[in-house]
Amino acid sequence: MVVEAGMTSSIEDTVTLTPSQENYLKTIYIKVSQDGYAKMSDIANMLSVQKSSVNTALNILARGGYINYTPYSQITLTELGLDAAKRIIEKFKTMDNFFCNILKLSKEEAATNSCRIEHIISEELFRKISKFFEFTEELYLNDPDYKKKLDDLLS
Repeated sequence: MVVEAGMTSSIEDTVTLTPSQENYLKTIYIKVSQDGYAKMSDIANMLSVQKSSVNTALNILARGGYINYTPYSQITLTELGLDAAKRIIEKFKTMDNFFCNILKLSKEEAATNSCRIEHIISEELFRKISKFFEFTEELYLNDPDYKKKLDDLLS
């Protein structure tokens, strides 16, 4: 992943991204992870949106310091963008894991709800929920009585 040198901003120093902008950032992260860069056409295809919509989002993300982008060039993440994308993905994975493995939601329902929640949950709430999830998962995996009670409760 190409990261622009000299970027000193942190996620806390920037304006809040909208859910749509977060989805663009995640998509860019996925393509950059696979290919080393992203292209506008890849992003449009992955999100099923028009290139004009992608162009608007890319300009906003570039102005915010999240990506390196100029028209007709490869798109890469800045350090700020990389950190933000990883955090968004961490939120999704944590929620999805809990919903699938502990609450026993279908993969589709877990993914849908995880995607919704990742955009609105505060860092403080996410930190506490993550600790709760870890605690619950440990009990669930290691205490047969707790596992049975939770399974019965949620069935």
